[in-house]
Amino acid sequence: KVYGFDGLFPRTIRDLTIRSGKVSRLYIRGNRVLYYRPVGYFFLVVTVLFIFMGLLGVNVTEYMKAAAGGMGVQQARAGSGQERLTTSILQVASENLKWVSFMMVPFQAFCSRYLFFRKSGLNFLEHNVLPLYLQGHLYWLMVIEVIYFKWSGHALSQAVTVVMLLYYGFPYADLIDYQSRIKAFLKGVGVCIAAQVILMMVFFIVLVVLILTLPEFREMVRP
Repeated sequence: KVYGFDGLFPRTIRDLTIRSGKVSRLYIRGNRVLYYRPVGYFFLVVTVLFIFMGLLGVNVTEYMKAAAGGMGVQQARAGSGQERLTTSILQVASENLKWVSFMMVPFQAFCSRYLFFRKSGLNFLEHNVLPLYLQGHLYWLMVIEVIYFKWSGHALSQAVTVVMLLYYGFPYADLIDYQSRIKAFLKGVGVCIAAQVILMMVFFIVLVVLILTLPEFREMVRP
């Protein structure tokens, strides 16, 4: 019963797959017994993913390189400073994957609360519930992608991105009830896209500061 396999765990997986918005709405309204708490569920599924990758012998950094390539990111010339910089970034990201993903949540909550669903009546902390559940549940999709990567050496990045965008749209259509489901769906997709854009902008600013202040970073970006 430590991990709720008496019914709590399978119920959480089932309902987050088909009605994530409903799960989040019940949690926000005070129901704490039907489902895993969002933070606990997030870290539980992340742990399962890393155990699974370890059992398969999948290198996280190589997997992330394949995922970036699958999204059309151009690979730097072998042995160049750009390749060393890219490898260093991916290495840090792979070692802190759960925290990188966890860091996305407040950006999503910000976009939801202050950009897309300002009239929802939910405060900022309540807007974190659904993104936490979604980010955690999407790691099951990564488990499938890791299996494919182990078998083929390639990542299903574009397909995963499409599924992720759709998966963000439908829950917001369930959670938000003051506007049409279609509008809430489109705004939910917007939450996902906007949060990633803002996070990438923050990352880019940090990278520029590092390049301007640290000689080893400037050396890496030279042609």
